[in-house]
Amino acid sequence: MNAPAIYLGLQPGFKHLPPIELYNLLIPVGRHPVGSTVSRKTLEAHGFMPSSFAHAMPNQSKSNNRSA
Repeated sequence: MNAPAIYLGLQPGFKHLPPIELYNLLIPVGRHPVGSTVSRKTLEAHGFMPSSFAHAMPNQSKSNNRSA
C-alpha cells in the first residue's frame, strides 16, 4: 500500500548510524498524528510502502552536479 505521506528528505547519518529518510504524514498512522515527521522504517512497520522516488533523489542530485 502506498504511504500516506510526503517525502521530506534525507537526514544525514552520523558515525556508525545510517541516514534516515523522513516523511510527513497526511493521515494518522499508529500513534503518530497528521503532520508528524516519521521515518521510512515507521511507515513500513505499519504496512505502508513509501515511494521509491525517495531512493532516486540522492543519486539524481549527484549526477546533476557532475554535469556542471
